[in-house]
Amino acid sequence: MTAAPAPSPAPPVPGLADAGMGLHLRAFAAVMRKEARLMRRHPLTLLNTLLLMPLYQLVLPVLLLGSAFLVRGRSAGIGALTGTADSGGWLAIGMAGALLTSTVLAGPAQAVTGERSTGTLELTWTMPVRPGSLVLGSMAGMTALALVSGTAVIGLSALLFGAEYGLDGLLALPVLAVLLPGLAGQGLMSAALVLRWRQAMGITDNVGYLVSVLAGVTFPIAVVSGVLQPIAYLIPTTWAIDLARHLALGADTFLPPTAEFAALASSSAAYLACGRYLFASAERRLRNDGSISQH
Repeated sequence: MTAAPAPSPAPPVPGLADAGMGLHLRAFAAVMRKEARLMRRHPLTLLNTLLLMPLYQLVLPVLLLGSAFLVRGRSAGIGALTGTADSGGWLAIGMAGALLTSTVLAGPAQAVTGERSTGTLELTWTMPVRPGSLVLGSMAGMTALALVSGTAVIGLSALLFGAEYGLDGLLALPVLAVLLPGLAGQGLMSAALVLRWRQAMGITDNVGYLVSVLAGVTFPIAVVSGVLQPIAYLIPTTWAIDLARHLALGADTFLPPTAEFAALASSSAAYLACGRYLFASAERRLRNDGSISQH
């Protein structure tokens, strides 16, 4: 009796096992468009996110407090510690960095939490694209909003508090480009926290605040105690803000600019690698134990 031929293996689902880079990029762009569409359909939320909330929560309290200690429009204390008496510009650059960092840290965690609360996390993560592409797409959209908000903060400081920026401030753009991979790594870390512990929004918010404080947003790193200074040096935002202040205002740096740029590049790369590893580990754990449907 002739044995029945063995059934041929089922063809692989296109893109499921190893989706092409183009598919991931399209998913990345689609999530960015979704974020932009959501913001465009809620103009009051957009106005509050881009301008009002940074203004009344961060800009006005800090700048008004700083202006209380000005002498003839200049801050002698900040000038002695930083090399520039333009306190308005010095604080505004720090706050722009804080807005960018806090948004990137909170944004991916909020995106994952939102998908979980609406019950769409399992559906989106079973698509033939890497979940990291979806998280990074959401983070990119929020980063763009943070950049607009930070630019508005810098412009308001010039308009209301007389901050002066030279054209050399445009040299800070390469600094921002080197910082972005590190911010992406931090965003992946915050998303990984939510995947592992579910209710981790409080942790990511506190970490964002701590990073902003240690990065020297509202005070020079020189006044930070010796125990915390080494931690501040591990944060890419610390180097980015210090370099941006140097380029835009001529402020002193606490290390030579070339050394700071090298520290920024290396710490940014380290955060990106660590973020990718932690996110992939959290995702793999969810898929192996099948708990993604319980998120």
